[in-house]
Amino acid sequence: MRTDPAKLEMMRSYFNAIASGMGHVIERTSFTTFVKESADFATALATPSGDFFVYPKTVGVTIFLGLSLKKAIEESGAMQPGDIIITNDPYTTDGLATHLPDVHIIKPIFVDGEIVSYAWSFVHVSDVGGLVPSSISPTATDVHQEGLRIPPVKIYEGGKENQVVRTFLRANSRASHLNDGDINAMIAAVNTAEIRLKEMIGKFGKNEVKQGMMDLLKQAEIRAGKVIEAIPNGTSEFADYLDDDMISDVPIRLKIKLTVKGKRLILDFSECDPQVKTAFNLVTNGQKHSFLYQGLINYIISKDPFIPINGGITYPIEVISPKGTLVHPEYPASVGIRHSITMRLYNVVLGAIGKLLPEAVPAAGAGQSAIVVLSVPDDQTGGRKMSVVEPLGGGGGAQNGTDGVDGIDHSSGFLKNTPIESLEQHIDIHVHRYELLPNTGGAGENRGGHAIGLEFEMIKPESMVTARGMERMKFQPWGLMGGRVGAVGEVKLITAKGEKQDQPKIDVLRLEKGDIVQLISPSGGGWGNPFARNKEKVLQEVEAGLLSEERALQQYGVKVYLDQNEWKIDEKQTNKLREKVDHPADIMWDFGEHREAYEKVWTDEASSELAVQLRSYPANERTHYKHAVHQHFSHRNEPLTKKDIIQALRHMDGQKGGNQS
Repeated sequence: MRTDPAKLEMMRSYFNAIASGMGHVIERTSFTTFVKESADFATALATPSGDFFVYPKTVGVTIFLGLSLKKAIEESGAMQPGDIIITNDPYTTDGLATHLPDVHIIKPIFVDGEIVSYAWSFVHVSDVGGLVPSSISPTATDVHQEGLRIPPVKIYEGGKENQVVRTFLRANSRASHLNDGDINAMIAAVNTAEIRLKEMIGKFGKNEVKQGMMDLLKQAEIRAGKVIEAIPNGTSEFADYLDDDMISDVPIRLKIKLTVKGKRLILDFSECDPQVKTAFNLVTNGQKHSFLYQGLINYIISKDPFIPINGGITYPIEVISPKGTLVHPEYPASVGIRHSITMRLYNVVLGAIGKLLPEAVPAAGAGQSAIVVLSVPDDQTGGRKMSVVEPLGGGGGAQNGTDGVDGIDHSSGFLKNTPIESLEQHIDIHVHRYELLPNTGGAGENRGGHAIGLEFEMIKPESMVTARGMERMKFQPWGLMGGRVGAVGEVKLITAKGEKQDQPKIDVLRLEKGDIVQLISPSGGGWGNPFARNKEKVLQEVEAGLLSEERALQQYGVKVYLDQNEWKIDEKQTNKLREKVDHPADIMWDFGEHREAYEKVWTDEASSELAVQLRSYPANERTHYKHAVHQHFSHRNEPLTKKDIIQALRHMDGQKGGNQS
């Protein structure tokens, strides 16, 4: 590094102030509740080659760190001062835009006729057309069903707004006025960044600032390499699941092979399931992508809290993602629920690290960020109003020495809840409950975070609810080092007539006035032997109403009783119980009954072989054959082998050939 360390630290603070200031502009000037309250936006500054050299740590969502603007810049052609690029298209940006409602704004910053940086921001806008209000349907079968694709195009040229682009954007949204407001907020943010960066260059000098950018990236790379070097060299494998693909009961399997070689780390996704026919795909075009390893990024930052937050953190990471997998799908695969892939990979990457360094990682959290959206008739316009009800997460996974966070999963990317008062002002809804649910956190020496319960009532007829990204309704969040699994999520509908109905993962719920929706999130898995949990902590949770007397006894071996309205511990009974009960604390992973039953038949060998074999089939046939093979073995009770999978596919290929003849 060539910059004086003291000066570099000053520059780092200056850069952070600029990037954070961009975020505050969006917070203050955006139109939609989901942006200004829940904070589904991000800002950053990038080098002329497109790498983020500064990314705010506490403003907006955190999961875009490590993405690159390079492809979007290349697709935009020659630049001049005053140009501003807009895009939302995953396929023409190498996955910078991860699904269509995420609209990105990029502005080149010129000094002396030279681009010295790019200011970037994104916002999750309200609607870009497509099958359903808010644009995201889990059952969309190609990207064109999800709304308007915007390849990188200039919304401003030489400082003048391109009215043709604006007209197209407005004509393809159910909420164009809301989109306009949020896009204008992003434009204000990048314009503010341009002013502030030029002020900084006036203070430090252009060449010094450019060198400072590169030195901060290098510093992050070096420090990330040191964190990786502390993980033992070797290779580990880990897999986890999404519950299903919304058109069958067949789960989606995500598997990685993680290899540590000194200061480098390789992630191999070759045995991940093939792309699916529904919206659970993540476009990367085979490039490195921070959505693949957000768990690793957060692990590095947690081990080195003072590391510069920029794309250099990802430089020691290599990725292998074969074409046709979930993490490198072929066009025109739908992508709306790509965040479910991201959140499960968060657990998978940490699980793989945990096999090399068991006490360094947390148990699994809720592993979902279900964006609950309500759409109701608009009496004034004759159209429809829409708003995000809540980004419903769930309990965080426990870790060595720390309980999981209640109602917040560490993989959710810093999304905030929407205040109920604000929500009820913006949309026709009556929220009955939004609360932590007792007795839900996975038991452990450190217990998992408790689940969230959300209940709301329709007050308009012909209402619609979507809830993209609901997960862990079958496969429980796993416990670690003797900790127990977390609880699964649930959906219930109570009709206006009082009928109570269990519901699967929500695609679209069509509701009438008086209908009530009840949502329960998953909770976090526990860490460590529950019978080693501090007795006073158990007592405190009973007092707080988060743990029942019965659960305290059954899960933690702590006998509590009421004495004149005060909870107390029966020390004698507790000590006797804890000595007597032989808890299987030596079990490193608790995956839960559903996964254990599934993997008794669908072994790692069989699942990996099917994933690899299916990549040789045409993209539009892979889901069909995956479902067919699972149906073929639906009554199987014995473990499947590689040979079984190959024979089943050959049998089906033979039938196909016979049918064609």
